[in-house]
Amino acid sequence: MGKLELSQVQIANLNMLILIAECAKHDNAIACSRFGLDADQAEFLASLALQDILSLVTHLGDECLFPPRADLVQVLAWPPQLAGALLMVHPAQAARPVRPLDGSALP
Repeated sequence: MGKLELSQVQIANLNMLILIAECAKHDNAIACSRFGLDADQAEFLASLALQDILSLVTHLGDECLFPPRADLVQVLAWPPQLAGALLMVHPAQAARPVRPLDGSALP
């Protein structure tokens, strides 16, 4: 078996996905609260096997998934072999609107 080398971003994604998946397997509500997920995202992550997570991480490349993308479940549901290419045409968008610190309205 060959040695698998992951970038720092891939290692971060792998660690976060494993952590969230394990947390969601025990309690979806806590996973949602701790990691800013919605119920569908937590449920999907809980359904992934470790091998699936590793395959996804290696194929996604250096695209950071956290904080969670608004389309996280969609990205993780893509075929692993196409995920890297699809990420190039589907840039990340904030999961939640950013509020100004001074409380003024967004333009």
